Amino acid sequence: LQSLQRQLTESVRCLAPYEVRQGQEAVMRLQAALAARRQQLQPKKKFAFRARKKEGTAGAEQPPA
Repeated sequence: LQSLQRQLTESVRCLAPYEVRQGQEAVMRLQAALAARRQQLQPKKKFAFRARKKEGTAGAEQPPA
């Protein structure tokens, strides 16, 4: 994909603006497809820490009666 992008960049001088746009759009579609495929194949998380709520602090802040 990087070499394809490099070739497109090098050939910008020789191509018509329409062809350059078409090439850039094709490279962008390929990059999006690659990113989607990587996201799909990425392993799912099996474990995560959770934040605990502090229970003792809520009752200690009450003013004395």
